[in-house]
Amino acid sequence: MEFAQLPAGASVLDVGCGRGAALFPAADAVGASGEVVGIDISEEMIRYATDGVRERELGNVTLSVMNGQSPDFPAGRFDAVIGSCSLFIWTKGEDDVRPYAKLLKPGGRFATAAPSFFGTLQGKWSLFPDAVNDLLLPYLLRSVKANGAYDSQFANAGANWLGTPQLIEKTLTGAGFVDVDITEEDLPVVCTSGEQWVEFTYTTGMRGMWERMEEKERDEVIPEVARRLDGLKDDNGLITTPVPIVYIRAAAPGA
Repeated sequence: MEFAQLPAGASVLDVGCGRGAALFPAADAVGASGEVVGIDISEEMIRYATDGVRERELGNVTLSVMNGQSPDFPAGRFDAVIGSCSLFIWTKGEDDVRPYAKLLKPGGRFATAAPSFFGTLQGKWSLFPDAVNDLLLPYLLRSVKANGAYDSQFANAGANWLGTPQLIEKTLTGAGFVDVDITEEDLPVVCTSGEQWVEFTYTTGMRGMWERMEEKERDEVIPEVARRLDGLKDDNGLITTPVPIVYIRAAAPGA
């Protein structure tokens, strides 16, 4: 939200809002005079987010079950469109990003974040610590072949619009945006054990990789992953692995 620079009083659309990781900070940023509209294709996620709105007693947030690939709003409806680690799942190029430009008022802000794909051309998946990349990468690639949806960004790294800063800028300007700004930053993931790191991966898209393994394979791989990561513990017994995240913002052309 700091990178998105949402002004007070703004009208914001959060695409793929999930349980509200970006939704609630956005609501704080725009204040009572602004509004945040959260959409997600998952009814369950919207239920979770709705509970969060009630608990926080937020009067400036509304939620809807809606497909983020084709948001049903009039052109120029919002001051900002955001998507925290959601848009990258289904956007493959400028045609997929262009609908968000159309939803913005002149000069409106687009901002999104995603796991960095800058290392994929070198055979590195950003969510894998170096200590286990060689072990898990073959299973991820096998999962990719079985599923052309979530992991297709990795499978087609060379054509991935998030693959390099240059491709990102080219894609967004092709979709009608201006003033593109891109930065990559490591997000530290801190665990107390290798086993806890594996549990963390089940809360991400890597869950599909584990689920496509044979039970015998999982029983062999998970202890080895845990063993390698446990070897990274610091003096306080913590394992810190950097996860590169790419932050992107752009603007709709002014009036």
